Amino acid sequence: MKTTVLLFLMSLFIFVGCNQDISKFKKDDCIKKGYGYKKEKVLNYRTGKYELRTICVKK
Repeated sequence: MKTTVLLFLMSLFIFVGCNQDISKFKKDDCIKKGYGYKKEKVLNYRTGKYELRTICVKK
């Protein structure tokens, strides 16, 4: 009985940790859910040029 409860709690803990990755949200979804939206300039190593990258972040 104890091992069954332990296995259930461990599996629940693992699946709760697999929630949504907010950095992949689109701009509309990010703003709608109340997160901050930020643009940053990053270097693309293959081309050697800077590009704008947009990500959703917690406020």
